[in-house]
Amino acid sequence: MSRSVWLKNAAARDGFENDGTISFPLGRFPLRAPAGAIGSFEDGFRRFYPDVRRLLESHRSPGLALLVEGPYGLEATAWIPAEDDAINPVIVGRHSTAEVFLPSDPGLSLRHLAVIVRRETGAGVCFRVLDLRTPTAFEDEQGQNLRALESAGPTMVRFASYALLLFPTLDTDEPWPDDADAGWKRVPERVYLESVSADPGSWSRPGGVVVRASRLLGDSGGRTTSVVTFPGPMFLSPTPAEAEASASDAGPARGEIRIRSASGGGSLLLDAEAARRGALIGRYDRCDGFGLPCMGSHVLSRVHLLVVESQSGLWAIDTASKNGSWHGHEAIRRMRLEPGRRLSLAKLVTVEWCPFH
Repeated sequence: MSRSVWLKNAAARDGFENDGTISFPLGRFPLRAPAGAIGSFEDGFRRFYPDVRRLLESHRSPGLALLVEGPYGLEATAWIPAEDDAINPVIVGRHSTAEVFLPSDPGLSLRHLAVIVRRETGAGVCFRVLDLRTPTAFEDEQGQNLRALESAGPTMVRFASYALLLFPTLDTDEPWPDDADAGWKRVPERVYLESVSADPGSWSRPGGVVVRASRLLGDSGGRTTSVVTFPGPMFLSPTPAEAEASASDAGPARGEIRIRSASGGGSLLLDAEAARRGALIGRYDRCDGFGLPCMGSHVLSRVHLLVVESQSGLWAIDTASKNGSWHGHEAIRRMRLEPGRRLSLAKLVTVEWCPFH
């Protein structure tokens, strides 16, 4: 199965200047939708229903359909297949190497969101939306500022001046009706659950989840989609002392991510919670590895690699880096991290996962 992506500004990739991002203190800049932007999930669904229906009807296999709406119309559509026991990521941002390339808004970070699709054997499709430690992150449809969410049903998020509509697809889906009213009745109401952890096992434990009542009153026949929100990627501990100080919250380190180049190296300790929430590696201060001599080269991207755990294992995801991530001579967008398997960033820095047990 292959992806299908349509971008309104695809021709702008060639020669695009990957700079000029507006910088704000992390978490201090409130999102404000410009005039003409999507106001609600139902708003966007109805406004672009012919496009929604066309995308869903043309991809009737396990996967995720997404549409990006801006104040001046539809900016992008994509369909990402879901694979058994593997993840399939897409990077959304203003960098010309992002799969979903949105160059029009300088308030958007170069690499803003990771959308990660997965399907466990014999189960349905679910997806995560992860903020890549941007100044503004994203909002849910109720205006709640978020860093990460997971869902298995239709969901909308807003970021910068855009709205992202997400629809899991299956080969057993019934055809979508011609009429937008009838189509909207198929969209379940969203119930938002706040979790302190990205661990699905904690969502059902007493005290692990706070249910935030939905203010949405659409006619969905009593069906609901649980959208679980949780903290986004966390910073890794570079020293045993720092890891020990945080062990009461995160648990003992499971292993270390070793980073090496001709300029030197270092190790980042990865505990269970960091693995579940995700960790970022790059040369900017919003990433792990910042300050290490081996991460100072400008051939490395500011945000180069996302390390995150799925039920199928620990994965490395290239976050649309300029000079790529490599396994041997093969450029990769995602790779399962296993002991002894080395990944090369920009063919300069090696990354290796070394578990302690």
